[in-house]
Amino acid sequence: MSLESGLLGLIFDVDNWAKDTLVNNLNYPSVKEVNDVVYSEENPAVMKADLLWNPDSKKYAKYPVILNIHGGGWIIGDKRNSRGMCLQFADSGVFVVNMNYGMPKKAQPFFDSHDPATSHSNDYLWPYQIKCTFAALKWIKDNAEQYNLDLDNVFVAGDSAGSHLAAVTETAIANPDYAASLGVENPGLKLKGGLLFCGFYNLDVFWGLPMNKIPVARSMMQDMFAKKDPTEDPLYKFVNPIPYFTKDMGKTLVISGTNDVMTHGQSDMVEDKLRELGVDVTRYNSSGPLSIHDYQILAFTPGSHNCMKFVAEWLNGAID
Repeated sequence: MSLESGLLGLIFDVDNWAKDTLVNNLNYPSVKEVNDVVYSEENPAVMKADLLWNPDSKKYAKYPVILNIHGGGWIIGDKRNSRGMCLQFADSGVFVVNMNYGMPKKAQPFFDSHDPATSHSNDYLWPYQIKCTFAALKWIKDNAEQYNLDLDNVFVAGDSAGSHLAAVTETAIANPDYAASLGVENPGLKLKGGLLFCGFYNLDVFWGLPMNKIPVARSMMQDMFAKKDPTEDPLYKFVNPIPYFTKDMGKTLVISGTNDVMTHGQSDMVEDKLRELGVDVTRYNSSGPLSIHDYQILAFTPGSHNCMKFVAEWLNGAID
């Protein structure tokens, strides 16, 4: 692992620790939370999720479901980093499966509680993450009766790199050929849609430049594939889901921020392609001074409050 990767991992880890300490410990007494539920015995050390729901909610006859995928540049992070956002989802009457997934060899040794070493191995290179999301969807299907889940209203969500994985998952459910290329099989359900927060989607370009030539972006991709030049990997061509979008994609909410320099132009690409295909897509863009990368996670800010209010209203309209 390169020095660049190590420094990047340290920065991400400190950021995750700060988010967890400052914004993820919100108080939603209505929400029940069960942590570290194994969603697949194939890899119980990695394939764990936190379940969050409001047991007193009468909003829906059955719980709509959100499968949430945390961010962290595909190389770092933990489901705890998305807890604040998931609490807000659950408080609105939705059942949340907030999942962990396998990532490449760990970039740094700090803050293990916010980035468990067990989630890291070079056995978990791309597209292992999608095998995890499909296993989590199968768990949702298999446990629908126990938790009173509405399998006609299952959504996938994610932030940053997790948004990319959510988009790939949504695409693979809608496009069986793409799923086969990734080595996954439909778990027996159809997604109602996706919620894509501040994501990367086209990993070929960053601000019009080749992403694999740009420091930081380059190291993330090198770690994803454990190759100095990830474009040489035969699976690299499937890392960008946009060419594999189909008209069968579900309702999709694309969230972006005007001052999010990390993902400049990425949400535009997704929105444009989905509209071209005739998919029901909604765009929410925050233009406030704190409309930075993953601004929706900063729960104490007006920008986050307004975004999550919009998300709740969109979900309410998207759920049958």
